[in-house]
Amino acid sequence: MADSAYDYAPTVMLDGVYKMWWCGQDPAGKVPGDDILYAESSSPDGPFHARGSTAPHQIVFEGTGNGSFDNEHTCDPSVVRVNGTYYMYYGALRHDTDPLGTTIGVASSPDGIHWTRLNSGQAIINPAKQQNTGNNYGAGQPSAIYLDGKFYLMFTDTTGAGALGNGAGQFVWRSSDPTFQSGVEVFTASGWRAKTDANSRSFLVVNGFSVDWQYSDALGAFIVANDGPSAAGTVLHFLDRNDLRVHPYADGLVPGTWTEGPGIVSRPDKHSLASTTNDCGRIPVDVMRSTTTFPPRQLAHIGLDLLSGTSCASMPASQIAALYEGYGLQAPGLPAAVVVDGRRLQIENIAAYGDLTHNAIAVPPSVYNAVPYGASLHDGQAVLGSPGLPAAFNLDKDTLWPISCLKLITDNHSAIGTVDRETWLSHPTESSLYCLS
Repeated sequence: MADSAYDYAPTVMLDGVYKMWWCGQDPAGKVPGDDILYAESSSPDGPFHARGSTAPHQIVFEGTGNGSFDNEHTCDPSVVRVNGTYYMYYGALRHDTDPLGTTIGVASSPDGIHWTRLNSGQAIINPAKQQNTGNNYGAGQPSAIYLDGKFYLMFTDTTGAGALGNGAGQFVWRSSDPTFQSGVEVFTASGWRAKTDANSRSFLVVNGFSVDWQYSDALGAFIVANDGPSAAGTVLHFLDRNDLRVHPYADGLVPGTWTEGPGIVSRPDKHSLASTTNDCGRIPVDVMRSTTTFPPRQLAHIGLDLLSGTSCASMPASQIAALYEGYGLQAPGLPAAVVVDGRRLQIENIAAYGDLTHNAIAVPPSVYNAVPYGASLHDGQAVLGSPGLPAAFNLDKDTLWPISCLKLITDNHSAIGTVDRETWLSHPTESSLYCLS
């Protein structure tokens, strides 16, 4: 595959392998302009390659070429996976002289490779045009997190009322709607408020361009990676979970030169990774960033661990469960388990286990047992189905755990038994189980 003219603004998740999407420009693209590229690796230090290929990357998203808001340029991706579906937020530009400037779009995918534009193919955020800072970039550089059933989106708007004189500044919205077309709350100088035109970009949360963030369950705080005031390092800011005006910890620094757009390696839901040393108070911070002068090239990795000084033994069970959400737990002499909605689902069949998690981690029995027990899924477990209702495993205490795909049923050597609607609904319903591609 042809080489990219530049590489920056990566978004990276650990999902069995390190999956990375970033902004580049590949001559093989169908539309001239910024492309969103993808590559993966077994190590954050590489080598990275296209999925199923030795090519250095593949184009997975680019401009439409049909005159849409993302006609020519798609850039600055931020990818989060929620309930088995990938969502990608991205900056877009119709053409280089478009007076509207950059806007933000969102697309979804079952596998992180094949994408469908959401919101009927329209932008989800346009520049506010609330002030003229002299910077006509617009609204873009999105960074997304999924927390407590809501998407949190941090983004730049150089025309927002709260932007600084050079257009710098990050604004934060949240909504249970991934397209941010309904139920949107905005963080303001008075805290979280329902979105209005007046408050939509009134409060600057972080001073900077092209930041990335994640949520740390160990700290109970957001970690923001910011290019900082100089090229000597990437600054880490810490924001309170509920009040983004509060910085519970002093800023930190990830050393090393950069040129544009850091990305923090995260879980698929954009939370901090769990420590592989079974130290619950240790937060791995791995940053990917471009390291060469303009045009930015050579994405590189640098990592450090933050030490909170908190042990697993001193954490409540709910916090330990949050640290390992989505992980597969493997402890000596105990059944393999996946943490689903803060509970331990013990799984007998290894194929079914692999359908539900790609991130397996070895833990001591003390950590394993600290995650509250949810249920046990045995090989050949009974599945109940009813017209108009999802198939569901019938597990402990006659509870139903709905299933998102038939593959999980097949891999578990189970069969669907059909019941009437009233019988299905008579069972208590627990968490849904989502297959991973």
